[in-house]
Amino acid sequence: MSTPATETTTHPVRVGTIVWGAVVLALGILIILSSQLGLDLDAGQTAMWFLLGAGVAMVSGGVVKILSRKKS
Repeated sequence: MSTPATETTTHPVRVGTIVWGAVVLALGILIILSSQLGLDLDAGQTAMWFLLGAGVAMVSGGVVKILSRKKS
């Protein structure tokens, strides 16, 4: 008897997952560095810049994904 061929399915990584993971990682590093180096950062302004960067990254990632689908 022959064994059935198994197909490996790959799940594409979503842009949002990568972006939010990077935001959380960067915030964690920033909190650690600010406490160790005694930096005085405005939490509201820092959060706004991170959210702006996350939004730009997700929009640009979506555009790249749409454009790559159109080419195929």
